[in-house]
Amino acid sequence: MKATSVCLLFFLLGLIVASCSRPAVGPAVGTPGERSFAKRFVISKGNGLRETLSGNSFVADLPGVHPLFGEAVTIRVRGLKSESVKDEDPRKAARAYDQWLKFKRTLENAKSIELRNLERGRGALWVWADLYMEGRFFE
Repeated sequence: MKATSVCLLFFLLGLIVASCSRPAVGPAVGTPGERSFAKRFVISKGNGLRETLSGNSFVADLPGVHPLFGEAVTIRVRGLKSESVKDEDPRKAARAYDQWLKFKRTLENAKSIELRNLERGRGALWVWADLYMEGRFFE
């Protein structure tokens, strides 16, 4: 009786370990363990572009991403520097406002807005991205 119980216990333990070592749901695309994600996002000016925050950041909805993660995402443009509007130096604050206004108008007037090479920002909920407008890299 004891030997049968021990064998049954080891059998069940082996069965549990074997079933836990495989993923419950298969990968999205490709070979086992490989996952595929979008590499670029085309932002719709009508309802995808929400607001311009500064001379190098804006808020947009990422198409094809679950609303929990893809709605109202703060995006900072890689390689684009801007001053802070909150700066105590009035000249820098004025320059920051001018940068914001120019960037806002540029986004509003663009025929197409595309984000590529997205990366998660450090220490906050924002995304680094390369910005392309009308197919050209914006810097």
